[in-house]
Amino acid sequence: MHESNLWAAWTLRSHDALTAALPTGLGLRDASALTLIGSHPGCSADWLWARIGLTQSGTVRLVDRLQGLGYVARERAGRSLRLTLLEAGEDALKSWNQAREEASTAVLSGLDRAQRKQLAELLELGLRSTQRVRVEADSTCRLCDWQACKRCPVDRSVTEP
Repeated sequence: MHESNLWAAWTLRSHDALTAALPTGLGLRDASALTLIGSHPGCSADWLWARIGLTQSGTVRLVDRLQGLGYVARERAGRSLRLTLLEAGEDALKSWNQAREEASTAVLSGLDRAQRKQLAELLELGLRSTQRVRVEADSTCRLCDWQACKRCPVDRSVTEP
């Protein structure tokens, strides 16, 4: 029981720090959408909705809002629409990635270098040991800086080819 309290408290502390780090006017789902579109240019709204935890219609409204803010462009490709980040969206994503790094530093500030390394190793082990399909892996990494993760433990947990 105590272990679950520790996990919940750490998770909430991290969530609160991430939420506070968001650029003005954006929520975590907005940041997730920008992150996923930025790391998968040309993805469709159908691909996106399964990864950000919204319904298809909720995802369309989210993309409409991001397009209205000048962050996302829709491009017709046959019967589907391809999503890409505009310059303002790329800037917002860079700002988010920097703010996320700063929030992480603040949350981990009570740990010394060796403890942070040990925590990172344990988190990698936990993420790698949970088998998941590709869409679940992408959802798990929906707030990650995909360029920064060279040996992603979540990628290594994917069970489908």
